Amino acid sequence: MPLAFHTDRSSERATEPHRSSASASSVSSEEGNWNWPEMLAQIAYRMGALNLFGRLSQKYEMSWRNRGRLPAFQRALQPKYAILCYHRVGTEGIPYYSTLPPALFELQMRFLRENFRVISLSQLCHELTIPRNEGHGVAVTFDDGYSDLYTHALPVLRKFEIPATVYLTVDCIETGEVAWYDRIFLALQVAEGEEIELPISGRSRCPLGSPRQRVEAGTQIVSILRNTPVLERRRICAALEQQASLPADKLEGRMLSWKQIHEMRCAGISLGSHTLSHPVLSQLAVEDIDRELGESKRVLEARLGEPVLDFAFPFGKPEDYGPIAYAAVKRFGYRSAVTTIWGTNIPGSDMSALRRLRLGEERTGAKFGLQLHREFFQAREAAAPFAASGPAHWSSKGAYAHSSALMAGETDA
Repeated sequence: MPLAFHTDRSSERATEPHRSSASASSVSSEEGNWNWPEMLAQIAYRMGALNLFGRLSQKYEMSWRNRGRLPAFQRALQPKYAILCYHRVGTEGIPYYSTLPPALFELQMRFLRENFRVISLSQLCHELTIPRNEGHGVAVTFDDGYSDLYTHALPVLRKFEIPATVYLTVDCIETGEVAWYDRIFLALQVAEGEEIELPISGRSRCPLGSPRQRVEAGTQIVSILRNTPVLERRRICAALEQQASLPADKLEGRMLSWKQIHEMRCAGISLGSHTLSHPVLSQLAVEDIDRELGESKRVLEARLGEPVLDFAFPFGKPEDYGPIAYAAVKRFGYRSAVTTIWGTNIPGSDMSALRRLRLGEERTGAKFGLQLHREFFQAREAAAPFAASGPAHWSSKGAYAHSSALMAGETDA
């Protein structure tokens, strides 16, 4: 029988972090290649400064309200909530844009459990709505529903009783097929030659001389296609696949099965919607947006036999989802929606545009902990609702009408 988590315990660990019993330095297989921030984090840990910083971040915060002046230090008046964003746990195959060695993930979860108050997303939402003043909290989330969450992540989550949430791309789960952007990354991985011809206006060829160049090319292409109308995006994807035959064995078994999902649910993992097809919602007409949010919720609830209350915007930046999809979150009965906008959340935060942190790439437990403590140490104000603060140029059909800066090196899938 899988171990069920006690997800919303009132007896969570004390709010003040303490020195972990497991060394934060027993972390990296690349210890000899640490960069300066990683080395400084290790020194801070070994001298006890990391533990001190953690205690300080529970009671105080730093504000930069007076620009151009020294930061102001003040007592923290309310708790902050971090939602960690992961995509997969593993290093082989799809998704090529994300790699996280299982041993490193285990180290991060150990450090998280031993040094922070870990809570479920449900508990986090409750405390954002009805503050309990029990200190900062951390929730763990995964996007998409890749199969290595079952093979690599679930054993670790069970071991440390981490009540994670997985946002499922429903069509990918139903069919077993990966999303359009994963097919692009795979095409670039298997393409022969040192470059590939791009069927994109204004761009001719893309170098494929090294594995890193192939991933960078995929990131660049996906970033461009995020701002491309749906029909044009499909044409470009088909043209790219014509230049590289996608191996069937690289596409099979990459998404979670419903059997695996039900076992994960029995083990205390919560499930949310990540739309049907992982589109750029701001590029869709209103009726298509409604289908992506409404139908994905309906299918999940039918499959799981329980309400589905939480949603994750594909790609997750405001220019990716837009005001129409933002408004649809509440209309379809979702309790919360998460973005890929960086930051923590405080009571009063917009429940339809919660911020998240991507710290999975940190190679040491000390750096992972330092980054999280630093976020808790930053003063936060509740952001204005999207509809009141978003960009002005939105078309009535839901397409984002102004061009935005591309996020270099990120796909935020």
